Amino acid sequence: MLNIVIVGAGDVGSYIAELLSKTEHNVIVIERDKKKIESLSQTADVATRVGSGTDWQLLDDLLELFPDLFIALTNDDETNLVACSIAKNLGYPSTICRVRDNRYLNRTRLDFARLFDVDHFVGPELLCAQDILKYMTSQQSVAIEHFAHGAVLLRTVVIPEKWKKSDKPIKELSIPSGIMVGLIYRKSDGKEARVIFPHGEDVIKPLDEVTFIGETDAISEIHHFVGIEEKEVHSAVIIGGSTVGINLAKLLEKKEIGVRLVDKDYDKCIRLAEILPKTTIINHDATDIDFLRSEKIGQAYMVAFCTRHDEINLLGATLAKEVGAQDVVVVLSNTGYTPVVNRLHINHVVSPRIAAANRILSQVISGKVTSLISMYENQAEVIEVQVSMESRLVGIPLSELGPLLPKDFLIAMIQNRGRIMVANGNRIISPGDTVIVITDPKHIAELEKIF
Repeated sequence: MLNIVIVGAGDVGSYIAELLSKTEHNVIVIERDKKKIESLSQTADVATRVGSGTDWQLLDDLLELFPDLFIALTNDDETNLVACSIAKNLGYPSTICRVRDNRYLNRTRLDFARLFDVDHFVGPELLCAQDILKYMTSQQSVAIEHFAHGAVLLRTVVIPEKWKKSDKPIKELSIPSGIMVGLIYRKSDGKEARVIFPHGEDVIKPLDEVTFIGETDAISEIHHFVGIEEKEVHSAVIIGGSTVGINLAKLLEKKEIGVRLVDKDYDKCIRLAEILPKTTIINHDATDIDFLRSEKIGQAYMVAFCTRHDEINLLGATLAKEVGAQDVVVVLSNTGYTPVVNRLHINHVVSPRIAAANRILSQVISGKVTSLISMYENQAEVIEVQVSMESRLVGIPLSELGPLLPKDFLIAMIQNRGRIMVANGNRIISPGDTVIVITDPKHIAELEKIF
């Protein structure tokens, strides 16, 4: 049981406060708006304080409750950053900060985590956009996941029967730069299926399920190396210039997929045209069925409804289906609409608050070790670990560490001040790095000690 302070009782903050209180954590919520406090008190067993997350005296007073975690979840990035900085300097042991602006996640020039004493960032809108993109591009993949705020991609594919390189060990394969083989799941040879944590001498065989992990742009092209023909994603329509919609448009622009973004606010469309140079911006009400027909929305590869209003998204999705759209994605905040979604046969649903909750709950459970995904009925885990100043691995080339680590434990990727690197033998781990590990679950308890 942890003592947790949450700043912000908005949609995301209230949802996470309720979840944490149900898992028997002691939760204190700070919120300026008395009406939000009253609403939350009726639905969740949490303590509340009316006030600002940047009020250092209020945060100082709460230290007498021995808080374990401070989470800033208001809708204002700057408030969240300052609140985390104040909390950490007052002595709060760990901080999590919600950000909407992705520039705070880019560490190539400034490391905002260090500047503001943030232990973990969470960007719900970016997570949703990545989830939608993952859904779009995963038709030929068994699994696909984004890590390190989208900089690292994990992708599991089935090796085609025509694969001709099963006589070559992995170390002799010309695997594209920025990629490594992280896991092999083998069902062939008439034996029981097994998980292989691959090393240089292992081979890849036809019909193996192989998990590649590496830089997002490189992994996106791995099907060429494997020999898989992919259905080309040619076009997408985004309804709503929300933060999710903007993030999704930027991701699609990077992949050179044709994007049309529809929003009924004229002034917003002007701003969108400036920040999305490769996207066609259309000023119109997307719940106008005649407009949907005239724009041939039904012929798009995918239509994503990303407005900030659940009801508009659901109505628009229904109309898009009516005009022939085959693949419709909806952003929803209220999970109570799930039965409606099922009846409307909407293809895929994402939720900012659920995305944030999943990321935050994993931090609450594991501290600096985050269990990102489990694979093959918990036979393998992909873990993101922050390297501490005291880690015994710091400063030692990975080639020297290899013999000291278990065979079913692979250091896959290293993120150092915004740079993503495949963890080959020459790499050295530094304090503050984020390391992505693929391991047998039995080693998870050791990770805190190792890193």
